Amino acid sequence: MRTTLLSLLAMPIMAFAQDYVQPAPAVLSSKTGTEVNLGIGLGLDYGGIGGHVELLPDPHFAGFAGLGYVLVGFGYNVGVVGRILPNSRVCPFVSAMYGYNGVIKVEGASKYDKIYYGPSFGLGLEFHKRSSKNFWRVEFLLPVRPNEFQDDLDALKRNLAIVFETEPPPFGISGGYHFGL
Repeated sequence: MRTTLLSLLAMPIMAFAQDYVQPAPAVLSSKTGTEVNLGIGLGLDYGGIGGHVELLPDPHFAGFAGLGYVLVGFGYNVGVVGRILPNSRVCPFVSAMYGYNGVIKVEGASKYDKIYYGPSFGLGLEFHKRSSKNFWRVEFLLPVRPNEFQDDLDALKRNLAIVFETEPPPFGISGGYHFGL
């Protein structure tokens, strides 16, 4: 009975282990072996609503930059990604970045609009197709916002009696589609 139960519990793990794809050949330069992908999406690592360029000198490691629009102006983020199972169809990854991670927008009073910058950390998944260099990416992000962000938010509520329609959540979610070059 125990052996049967252990076998049933291990089946999804064994099935997942078979879900690997061949690594794609280097696509940017045969001299450097660096791969490149471009993404479009929403979230901190895309600069808000924007784009994301990623350089992979190694299948397990990438550097990236994102630029986009974030309600009151342009936002950016630069960072690194550690890919845990780079040859898997579902590739988990961790990330660390620096750039925009908070925005205050006050309708009708743009003098209070402001973008805040600091580090953010993330956990995510890439979903690859068997015969394509393109993939979907989703990520859960934890921004470490500067104290100034909360101070400004509190001051607006207290001193100007501004009621925000939505309070900023302590986390972020991003997602986008990437094109392998």
